Amino acid sequence: MEMLKIGVDLRAVFQMNEVCEGTYVKGVLFSFLQQLMKFNHQIIEIFIFSADNPSISPMVFESLSVHQLNIDQVIFTGGESLISYLQALEVEVYFSADEFMVAKAQAVGILAGVISNKIPISTLSIAFDHRLFLDQVTYSGLGKWIPLLGYIQQQDKQSLSIELMTTRSYSVDRWIKELFKDAQCKINAVCFIASGKGADLMELYNVHIYFEGEQREPLSPLPNSECILNIDF
Repeated sequence: MEMLKIGVDLRAVFQMNEVCEGTYVKGVLFSFLQQLMKFNHQIIEIFIFSADNPSISPMVFESLSVHQLNIDQVIFTGGESLISYLQALEVEVYFSADEFMVAKAQAVGILAGVISNKIPISTLSIAFDHRLFLDQVTYSGLGKWIPLLGYIQQQDKQSLSIELMTTRSYSVDRWIKELFKDAQCKINAVCFIASGKGADLMELYNVHIYFEGEQREPLSPLPNSECILNIDF
């Protein structure tokens, strides 16, 4: 498996507005990052990014230590844009709740996912927009990210739910099926939708991470949108 560099916004790691016993409360992706940190460092490298002032760094590192999340690569930009940092560190997959930052990261070729504000109870739900696959894999991180998800599923099938959001006007091309099959990544659900915004879809389908494709056409749920579970991929 090739090395994959992952960037995570600090607000996906901790709920920065909530403090308990002198440390930040765990955020949406905290448990998932703990799972990722079990991998050999030759496979995954994780960076935490924050546009906050570095003055909060002592509490951030104390929170990481107390909650036993062994990530020491934390970058504080003090209000500067994160994009130049993401590019300099060659980050290939980035997570943030800020849809504007996600769009900017995608614009420079970084596979970026929007995270919800819902803490996963047990299973983390990850959805892929079918528009990511209309022509070809345009993000280098996608070809590494999907095999990693497949490997995680093999270790614990209950920890991840992978969904594909598509429309009736697009069939799922054979090469897309082969991509997931070769990566041994199981698609747990295919959601047929029509038009609209990613945030609406995340709320409707209870998705924790959403990878939106190129916005050639909008996506949003129909009142009677269908979800087909456990398809044969």
